[in-house]
Amino acid sequence: MNERQRPVSILLVDDEPANLAALEVVLAPLGQRLVTAGSGREALRHLLREDFAVIVLDVRMPDMDGFETAELIRSRPASRITPIIFVTAFPEAEHDLERAYRIGAVDVLFKPFVPESLRSKVSVLVDLHQKQRSIAELLAKAQESNRAKSEFLNLAAHELRTPLAVIVGYLSMLADGTFGEVSPELRQAFEILTEKSEELNRIVDDLLTASRLESGVLPRRLVECDLREIARRAVRTARPQAELLSAELHLDVPEQPVMVRADPTYLARIVDNLVTNALAYSQGQPWVRITVRGGEEAVLTVEDHGIGIPREMREQVFERFVRLPSAELSPQPGTGLGLYISRELARRQGGDLQVVDSEPGRGSTLALRLPAAADPANGRQHRRPPWFAGGRG
Repeated sequence: MNERQRPVSILLVDDEPANLAALEVVLAPLGQRLVTAGSGREALRHLLREDFAVIVLDVRMPDMDGFETAELIRSRPASRITPIIFVTAFPEAEHDLERAYRIGAVDVLFKPFVPESLRSKVSVLVDLHQKQRSIAELLAKAQESNRAKSEFLNLAAHELRTPLAVIVGYLSMLADGTFGEVSPELRQAFEILTEKSEELNRIVDDLLTASRLESGVLPRRLVECDLREIARRAVRTARPQAELLSAELHLDVPEQPVMVRADPTYLARIVDNLVTNALAYSQGQPWVRITVRGGEEAVLTVEDHGIGIPREMREQVFERFVRLPSAELSPQPGTGLGLYISRELARRQGGDLQVVDSEPGRGSTLALRLPAAADPANGRQHRRPPWFAGGRG
């Protein structure tokens, strides 16, 4: 059995043993590992121990109902986008439907449900989870062996890109009504599936970029651009994630332009990576400040009040596949390539990326430094600052 076909875990939650037995019979043909829970609290205990491809959750349960359980599931970063299918015996309760989709349900089924329908929906979610897990396991093996060469990265990314493009394409056609009218409930389901697919796309993109950086074939387009605008776009991009996390996101830029000569696409990617990391590696309510300053060099800093980086790891975090360990946070999605890619992109534009301050438990400040563009007053290029001497270009 190959990596993609290895069984995943499906969590079935219902307070009635007969209903759990029926769900097991319906889903048994999928050949996956079925885990049962007789209450919301038991389900949460299972989620603390393992990851699930999909959760089939009964709405009406004593003590803690399905909605309360789902809200607690969504509050944990590790299970924030785990697909949930609600099962209910109350089709007349429209407010139940509204609440289910507001929480982020993939679908709502009414008892008695059509077995083939449930099996088909769960099968699609299982397939997506297996693809994602397969990538994660490949990356883990590469990190352990430290022999992740560019050929492997290139091959893995290209092999995954084709089937992923098919999945994204069909989701797009389903969402825009190509195969028939789309209800608000189905649209919610498509949005969650699309989010999972986009996560896989980002992983594939990181693999390809890392491979091209190592082989030195990554093209670039150097133009004069305002570093303030790069920062503003990064804040706009991060705003939905910040609102979801109830994060404070601050931007501090000067009134005058801070011009640099660089590839704006790569700059945007660097700053997006820094802001996303700052939001993800936070304790409690995230707080992030992006600051831009000009002069002989242009500097963009991203400061957070997160878990911090131990002094001995300040350089290691820029290596490939390195993930910052934390007992306080659940494992974060991603490849461990973000900071590696960001520093390499900065250096290929005459700049650098550094951890300038960090203390475990109190947060970090990372700085992107770039040579300033030519001074329009005299046409001279600002001299490269001392930290650039000997740097990789």
